[in-house]
Amino acid sequence: MNFIAIPLGWIMRGCYYVCKNYGIALLLFTFLTRLLVFPLNVKQQKNTARLGMLKPKLDELQKKYGKDQQKLQEEQMKLYSEAGVNPMASCFPMLISLVILWSLIPVIYGPLTYVSGIDKDKIEDSNNLISNLSTVSNEIKSNDTTLEKLLEKYKDDEDPYESVKKLITNKKKYPSSAKALSKSEANEIIEVFKLHNDIDTFVTDESYFSQSLIKSRPELMTFVFTQNKEKGDYSDVIGVASEEVQEYAEDFSYDLFGVSMGTIPSWKKITCIIPILCFVLQLLVTIVSQRFSKQTNPEAANMGSMTAMLYIMPLFSLWLGFTFPLGMGLYWCYSSVISLIQTVVLHKIYTPEYVAELVEKDIAKQKASGKTTMIQKMAEAQLVQAGKDPAEIRKSAGGDDYEEPKKKSKNELKDEQRRKLNEARKRMAEKYGDDYNENDDD
Repeated sequence: MNFIAIPLGWIMRGCYYVCKNYGIALLLFTFLTRLLVFPLNVKQQKNTARLGMLKPKLDELQKKYGKDQQKLQEEQMKLYSEAGVNPMASCFPMLISLVILWSLIPVIYGPLTYVSGIDKDKIEDSNNLISNLSTVSNEIKSNDTTLEKLLEKYKDDEDPYESVKKLITNKKKYPSSAKALSKSEANEIIEVFKLHNDIDTFVTDESYFSQSLIKSRPELMTFVFTQNKEKGDYSDVIGVASEEVQEYAEDFSYDLFGVSMGTIPSWKKITCIIPILCFVLQLLVTIVSQRFSKQTNPEAANMGSMTAMLYIMPLFSLWLGFTFPLGMGLYWCYSSVISLIQTVVLHKIYTPEYVAELVEKDIAKQKASGKTTMIQKMAEAQLVQAGKDPAEIRKSAGGDDYEEPKKKSKNELKDEQRRKLNEARKRMAEKYGDDYNENDDD
């Protein structure tokens, strides 16, 4: 998803520079991304309403061909083709939303990588330092000791820190650290140890660091070093790798109401509010969507697969909220609120009566263009697969006077548009008593 995450990072960067707070920037980001896919939501709404209009005819086909499933499918596809309806189009906006969601994960996990504009190699160096520091600190802890105790143990050596370095690079005594550290990386760790003799106890403290994240997503932990003042100022730790990363992280507001966006929510903490909100808001979206769907398209509302999907989404939201960083859950909450507002507004605008007018216009426009829609191509492919000729079927349905429509060229389409425009101008001239000369339009 990186090819999508990169442009999303550009949008997020612009949002952050406007808001100067990552939590608020997420709200602006959500609004902008939802705005980008709004045309798809409008198309989905129109398509849903069209399906509702076709229900009586679909019911007739079910009664007539219910025992012949192949014939029923052919007739249904033909009906969808004539009405310009794609029965699967309603799934597309949801698919787009999920693609954006999964592409946003690396942006949430890597605000420095995707938002800061800092050289990626410098960020990678900083991430490696934090990850290695976690490995060494945890292995020191697993040996029932601390850095301070080790330095006390080697205080009589010529260089206690050099002794510590030999210990953590010893493959037998500290295998995980020795495997993780190159010579230069071991030197970096020692420089950090010289800055803070208690850094190992800080890094292994679960109240400050998620031990799973500090290993898998060390970039998120950068902000713990720079913005956590309760334990002490450790901002110079990541400065060992890159001072540029340190300075940016110190100024970067990666929180909302004092809670870091990189925090994994827990039932035991106040952060559980976000996953619960994810569940409640998605459930509300589900209920409202189903209510409107029953009004506009009863058949679609009663489809078992769609109903199951709608009920699964709230549970998926709850799981998502407790599995990923707080920023991801916050984005999902924002998205659900905007989706709820959008659903209500669209259903108020695209009433069955209004959609009926749009359908007539769309069908007339499609016929005038002579172009074949995707659903028409699917219907014809199905007929061909069944050993039937779509052209023969159209001819038998159209009668003896039927002629197979020909695809119009661009010049023919322009001439037809010009003719319609001239006719409209002529009607307006006659209505207001003006003189009209068609040659004046050339």
